[in-house]
Amino acid sequence: MSSSQRRSMGRLLSPHLALLVLAAGFIRIAVVPAEICPAATPHQVQAAAVAAGDWLARGLDEDGRFVYGYDRTADLVSSDYSIVRHGGATVSLFQLSRAADERFREPAESALQWLLDREIETGPDASAIADPGQDARLGTTAFTIVALTERRAISGDRSFDELLRRLGRFVVGQADGEDGLLAFWSQGTGNPVSDAYGPFATGEALWALAELDAALPNEGWGEAALPTLRYLASGDRERREGYLARLPDHWAAYALEALDGELLDDDLRSYARRLAGYFSLRLRFESQRRGEGLNLWVRWYPGPPAGVGTAGEALGVLHQLAEREQDLADLVPGITDRLACMGGFMVERQIDAAEAATGAGPEYTEGAWFYRGYTQVDGQQHVVSALLGAAAAMEGTR
Repeated sequence: MSSSQRRSMGRLLSPHLALLVLAAGFIRIAVVPAEICPAATPHQVQAAAVAAGDWLARGLDEDGRFVYGYDRTADLVSSDYSIVRHGGATVSLFQLSRAADERFREPAESALQWLLDREIETGPDASAIADPGQDARLGTTAFTIVALTERRAISGDRSFDELLRRLGRFVVGQADGEDGLLAFWSQGTGNPVSDAYGPFATGEALWALAELDAALPNEGWGEAALPTLRYLASGDRERREGYLARLPDHWAAYALEALDGELLDDDLRSYARRLAGYFSLRLRFESQRRGEGLNLWVRWYPGPPAGVGTAGEALGVLHQLAEREQDLADLVPGITDRLACMGGFMVERQIDAAEAATGAGPEYTEGAWFYRGYTQVDGQQHVVSALLGAAAAMEGTR
C-alpha cells in the first residue's frame, strides 16, 4: 500500500473511530452508567441500621405509636398513619434488638403493645389486629405474628403462644379457596371481603405462617403456606388477581427463607432464584443513580428508601437461604457483592448527626433517609432490615 493510500485510509478511519469513541462514551454515561459502590465495613453498615433504629425509637409516643413521616423542607411532621407500616416497623425494632443492640427491645415491646391493644375476635378460636371500626388487614396481623415470634426467640417467653395460634387461624381463614389470600376482613359483616387482594399482604401472610411453623413446629403452619407460595411461584397470582406483570414480592423471599427446608421443592428454589435476579438488578440500577447532570435524566434521583430497602432485605434473606441450600449456593458471591454495594451507598446517603444539626427538626432527620425532602416510617423500617442482612453477609466474607 502506498503512502497516499495509507493517508486516504487514515482519513476514512478517523471519523469512524471518533464516532465509535463518542458512542461508547454515550452508552457508558446515558445507557449503562457506572455503578457507585462506596466502601463500607460491616460495622459501619450495622451502625447505620442502629442510627435508623434510633430514629424509629425516638418517634414513639407514650402509647407506642410512631412518628409517621417528616418533610424537612417544610419542617412538617405528617399526620398520616398506617397500621400495617406500624407492624413492619415493630418487626424491624425486634430484628435490631436480636441482631445488633438489645436496647431496642423496650421500644419494640411498646410498639407491639400498641398492636396487641387492637386485637379483635374474628371467630371462636381466631383473632386479628385492626383499628377500631376498620376492616382487619391481613398484613397487620401477619406482622404481629412475626413480631411475636421475634420476641419469643429473644426472650424465651411462651405466654403468647395461644395468641399466635389465634392469629395464625385468622391468616389461614383468609384463604379464598383458590390458593389466594384475601387482604381484608370486615368487622361489619364478620367475613373476609371477597375479591379484595393486596400486592404485599399475601407475601406478608406467608412469611408469618413460615415463622409460626418455626416457632410452633408440627402444627401444620408451614404446610398451610405451601399452596399459596406455589401460587406466587407459578405466576397464577398475577393472572387471576389482575396484575400486568410478575410481582417481585420481597415478603415471599422472607417466607422462602423461613420455611422448613424439607418443604422447599425445585419450583420454590427456582422462584427464589428469580427473585434474587430481580432484586439484584434493582440494586444495580440504584447504584447507578447520582441525581445530577445527565445522570438525572437517564436514572432520575436516588430512589425512595423504602423501595431500595425492600430490594436489600429480600437479597439479605435470600443470601441466608442460598448459604443453606446447595442448589442455590452459586448465588452467594453475587448477592454478597450486591449487598455490600447497597450497604455502602446507603451509609453515604444517611443523614448523620452533623448534617441533621444544620437544619430544622434534627430529631426527625438524624439517622433517616429522604426522598426529595420527605421521609416516613417505612423508609427506615425497610433499610434497617436490609442493612442488618448486608452486614451479616459482609461479615461472612471476612
